[in-house]
Amino acid sequence: MAQRPITTESAADDDDAQDYRGRTRERAKRLDRTRTRVKSGAVVSERALQGVVISPLGPKWLVNSGDDYWVASVSGVVDAAEGTTLVTVGDHVWIEPDAETTEHGDLAATIVKVDERTTVLSRKAAGVAQREQVLVANVEQLGIVMAAVLPGYNKRLMDRYLIAADKGDLRPFIVINKCDLLQDEDREDILDDLRTYWDLLHVPVIMVSAESSEGLDELRSALADTSTLLTGPSGVGKSSLINRLTDARQRVGEISTKYLKGKHTTTSSMVIPIPEGGMVVDSPGIREFGIFELGKEELPFYFEEFAEFTPQCRFTPCSHTHEPNCAVKQAVEDRAIDEERYVSYLNLMHDITS
Repeated sequence: MAQRPITTESAADDDDAQDYRGRTRERAKRLDRTRTRVKSGAVVSERALQGVVISPLGPKWLVNSGDDYWVASVSGVVDAAEGTTLVTVGDHVWIEPDAETTEHGDLAATIVKVDERTTVLSRKAAGVAQREQVLVANVEQLGIVMAAVLPGYNKRLMDRYLIAADKGDLRPFIVINKCDLLQDEDREDILDDLRTYWDLLHVPVIMVSAESSEGLDELRSALADTSTLLTGPSGVGKSSLINRLTDARQRVGEISTKYLKGKHTTTSSMVIPIPEGGMVVDSPGIREFGIFELGKEELPFYFEEFAEFTPQCRFTPCSHTHEPNCAVKQAVEDRAIDEERYVSYLNLMHDITS
């Protein structure tokens, strides 16, 4: 019989259960947050307004400032953080209102400054070159949404998200949706299969159903008064869950569809306020997730269950892949380390070294 998974509240009360990112970030490679001026001469005028980037609108951005939404372009001279992604969803920006409205009658503005990002979730951009693609900025939590069935949850993708959250300083938790489709024994099997996450790694696991409302109060509590990115593969029900929590998506969606020529707005990330305070970012479904700047020497630190066994390895350092008398490999055989987590490790090591 599986134990009750650790909730956000209970994990916070447990002095011995340090949060996932706190235990590894001192050992992991720190993010480079050096500030730079993309082009010289950017000056924020007295009429500039501060806002948050809500969603991309093709080459432009939807920015929320106070009660107003602005369709903003990026000026030729902008003060921004150094990196490959100049503006992204969640950025805190400064905009200068344009004299005229857009062709659809919406407020128009120009982004002249992007404030320094406090957190990021990024991945390796498509292509051979090592380039960072920042998916979202300035959120505090990462909610990894999976489905119990149709489609089943993907632990390989979970593990990649956990590492990306750690590297970007986000607190992770796991949401398993569509639990209304489970029998009681299936529910216990899933909790037992995810035991490594909630019991060893102390990553909260919330079992929910957008259909039956199961677990929604617990999810609301986890999301209240903070900023959270909800992400995961397509078909797991992220949008359905958000629609059960708030109807604020409608106004943003109405503006977005005018500029995206009828495309479905879930093809891009969107910031949505929630009634309990705070906000959620609904992101498009992601099947693959390549982690930016992850080195082979750094990788074992993100699999902290290895730490107990690493000192017993014959070789130092040990990659835990091919070396003889490797204590980590023996622990996998003895079922002291979750075999699927170890497979995730091997897949990531292959990606790094190939």
